[in-house]
Amino acid sequence: MKTPTRTECLRLLHDYGMPGNILRHSLMVAEVALFLGLKLNMNSLRLDLKLVEAAALLHDVGKERGLRTGGDHAALGAGMIEGVVPAAVADIVREHVFLSPSQLEGPITESLLVNYADKRVMHDRIVSVEARYHDLISRYAKSESHARNLLDKLRLYTALEGSIFSHLNIEPMGAEITGLTIEDIKGAEPGPHGKEETHSGFAGGWEVR
Repeated sequence: MKTPTRTECLRLLHDYGMPGNILRHSLMVAEVALFLGLKLNMNSLRLDLKLVEAAALLHDVGKERGLRTGGDHAALGAGMIEGVVPAAVADIVREHVFLSPSQLEGPITESLLVNYADKRVMHDRIVSVEARYHDLISRYAKSESHARNLLDKLRLYTALEGSIFSHLNIEPMGAEITGLTIEDIKGAEPGPHGKEETHSGFAGGWEVR
C-alpha cells in the first residue's frame, strides 16, 4: 500500500466530511511540517516527505467525531483510516497528541515533526508553542492539576523545538515560518526526500494543489 498523495488525502477528508475550519488547520499544519522537513533534509536528515505530508493532512481526520462523542480524536482518526492508508500514516495520526521524554532522546522522525507542526498552528494561524499551549490552558484546563500537566507538555514541546531547530539556521518565530500560508507550497507533490512531482486537480469540489 502506497502513501496517499495530497490529492488522495483531500479526497479522504472530503469523504469523511471534515469541516472547513479543521481542513484549514490541517492544511496549515502540512505547510509547516513540509517546510521544516525540506529544510531538515537539506541538513543531512532523510525524512520521508510524502509520509510527512499525508500524516499532517490526515492528523485531525477524527477531530469532528471526537468532538461529537468525547472520544480521543487521535485514536479515533487512526481507526478511521487503518486499512485505507499505510500503517505508518495511521501510526502518526495516533501519536500526534503524545510526547514523552524518551522520544526526545532519539532522532527527529516524521511522527515528531508532524506532532510539532500541529503545536505551531492555532486554528489556521502559525503561533509560538507557548501561545498554543497557553490558549489550550485558558480554554480547556479543568483544574490546576490539569493546567500543570499542560505546562509540563509545553516544556517537552519546547525541548523538541530546540532539537529540531538545532539542525537549522532559522529561528522558530522567524519570518520564514511565521510568513507561511496555505498557498505557499503549491503545484507539486513532494517526493520521498524532497524531490517535487508536479500534480494538480480537483477533489470533491476542493482545489487540490
